[in-house]
Amino acid sequence: MAGIELGFLAPHAWIMVAGEREEGQHDQTTSAFRLAAEEVARLEPDRLVVASPHWKPTPHLRIGGAPRYTGTLDEFLPHINEGLPLEHRRDLPPVPYDFPGVPELAARLLQAGESMGFPVQLEEKPEALDHGSMVPILYLNPDGKIPVLLLSIEEGSKERSREWGEIIGKELTRAGLTAVFVASGTLSHHFMFDSPDALWPQGEKWDKKFMDGITNGECCESVFGLSDEEIAMGELEAGGLHGLYMLLGALGTFPVASVLSYEGIVGVGSPIIRFEPAR
Repeated sequence: MAGIELGFLAPHAWIMVAGEREEGQHDQTTSAFRLAAEEVARLEPDRLVVASPHWKPTPHLRIGGAPRYTGTLDEFLPHINEGLPLEHRRDLPPVPYDFPGVPELAARLLQAGESMGFPVQLEEKPEALDHGSMVPILYLNPDGKIPVLLLSIEEGSKERSREWGEIIGKELTRAGLTAVFVASGTLSHHFMFDSPDALWPQGEKWDKKFMDGITNGECCESVFGLSDEEIAMGELEAGGLHGLYMLLGALGTFPVASVLSYEGIVGVGSPIIRFEPAR
């Protein structure tokens, strides 16, 4: 059946693809990514949708409309280094990516967004891919065979992000396309750069409470019921849960969530959470 068949909340630490992972570090995350990739391969979706909090922000919701994306991880280096302390800045290896875009679907989504009053913007020229997009794409689409729809997120009303996700899901269904939707993101975000596998203790408690909530059978109620004060306690990264709001909107009512893995990556709570629509 056309539409969103599967979704993931997935982390995007660039060290997961940059060849810097030490033996025994982040094995849970790597294993879960591989399991997710195997499931995506079995599904053979027509499209992969990736919403990234690190696509350079503009006042608009950006929609990737380029016919193809090629490049290397190091092209996005200046943006990555901006967020790092001086002693932790480094050169990155030229990890390559190459996959087709979806200009026709992007154009449909632009029209649908405009008709609903959303501030959408079609990006027809490819830019250097950010790590929020690149990491899940390299794991879930390693051969670059699945055409990818790139999306930015906005910080604002959670209901607005949910509605934008609903529009995305409906346009995929109308186009007769199946898709896997990836909300690229993490939970608690308290960097501990000197400890690759560290978890911020307060953040770990917040994360586990959040994950317990979304896996108890009331996924949407748990996520959308969080107050601004509760979210602030988790010290989430820029963009917060808005990628997840979009994913849940695209999936429709009563999605089922399960946690595939959870561990710390330099202090950041980094789960891989699987979502499927109600059957």
